[in-house]
Amino acid sequence: MLARSGPLPEYGRWSFEVKWDGFRALVSTRAGLHVRGRHPWNPAASLPELESLPSGLILDGELVVSDQEGLPSYSAVRERLLLGDSSLALTYVVFDVLQLDDERLLHLPYRQRRDLLESLDLGGPACRLSKRFDDGQALYDAICRLDMEGVVAKPSGSAYRPGYRGWITVENPAYRRLAAETTVGSAFS
Repeated sequence: MLARSGPLPEYGRWSFEVKWDGFRALVSTRAGLHVRGRHPWNPAASLPELESLPSGLILDGELVVSDQEGLPSYSAVRERLLLGDSSLALTYVVFDVLQLDDERLLHLPYRQRRDLLESLDLGGPACRLSKRFDDGQALYDAICRLDMEGVVAKPSGSAYRPGYRGWITVENPAYRRLAAETTVGSAFS
């Protein structure tokens, strides 16, 4: 499932999460560890910390590296994944479960998939769940105060449709990485 930019939803049933500044990744543990992002390579070999995930899962989440202040750092996650700097601790922040053992879950509403995800034992230093919130405006205000990237709004009753832009991203217009890359450019472009 993908996101599109838009205003913060005010009506209907939505769940809200932090928009993590990292690499989006589908992680499968069905036949060993396999990691797939938007790029055509499988970085699983460079992610030994994910080997401890339970088997039989397909998860959707974000590979994140935090800076010294504990905030997500896009440049640090690029250094870890693209330059192989294993000194940078990586965390897989999981926000959806797509398959559990042999049961595909894409057809279930988001709230049911999320309940299943929360029932799994995914804790540990390299994996954690993205918290969900009911009050999108309060989360957005906190994200802006912390100078984080933004908020993702997810319709509670929606099925997971690969490639469909059913989630809404509300970005913090003052976010430091977006502003810096707009004015300076990226060293990895």
